[in-house]
Amino acid sequence: MDRTVELVLKDVLHEANDKGCNLSVKRVEKEGYIITNEDGLRVVGLGIFSYKGKEPMIGAFVINVKKYKWADAEGFTLDDMVDDEKLAGTIFNLIPVDEVFDFLCN
Repeated sequence: MDRTVELVLKDVLHEANDKGCNLSVKRVEKEGYIITNEDGLRVVGLGIFSYKGKEPMIGAFVINVKKYKWADAEGFTLDDMVDDEKLAGTIFNLIPVDEVFDFLCN
């Protein structure tokens, strides 16, 4: 696990705690986390990403819960959701790492 991802997560959790924002965290494999707000309607993935052959870097993406549930109900697998560019673009959207707290808590 890249220690820098853990530091970013720690910063988000400290800021959330200071502002009274309750977040839940679930570790995903060994290099990422899923973070949700208290009502579970705002979800962010945080981890190490490699995009189009570039060097791996810390990144974050928003998961549109409503569209994810629709795709799942329609029978799409997670691989389908990620690999299909049109589908992925409606379910998963990249956000700057420094905006994770604001998205989840504001």
